[in-house]
Amino acid sequence: MKKISLKPVLAMVSLLAVLGQANVAVAHDQSGSLGNANSAIDQYQVHCFDDGSGANDHLEVAVKDLAPKATPKVSLQVIRDDTATNTTDAVDGDASYSPEVSVKGSADQYYLMTVDKTAAGAENYLIEYHCITGDNQHTGTDIFSLTNQ
Repeated sequence: MKKISLKPVLAMVSLLAVLGQANVAVAHDQSGSLGNANSAIDQYQVHCFDDGSGANDHLEVAVKDLAPKATPKVSLQVIRDDTATNTTDAVDGDASYSPEVSVKGSADQYYLMTVDKTAAGAENYLIEYHCITGDNQHTGTDIFSLTNQ
């Protein structure tokens, strides 16, 4: 009877599991926190581009106001050219995001996202964002932090 070592088999299974997970997640999340000052903002630049899935058509975003539960409400603005689109999480600390907003763009588009709050008090948040093609496929997405207050 010939014995086969399980070490190479286990290594291959592990590698395949890792590679198989690489393309499963298509959601993009960005967490952050705003300091105590009522004027605190965080700003991000999102770049949507064709990564082989198709040209960008629009950016979809929503924000979730995380614990601690505090008086300020967290809002997110997406700015493209001369237009700003806003969404606000109305309930602090629940499991729901703000209403999702969609901002039209071009094939290779940069968007500015600003997170702010309505009053003084530290706040934590989570942004979910997706660059989407005209046929509703997820496409190339990069994010860069510009301001962190």
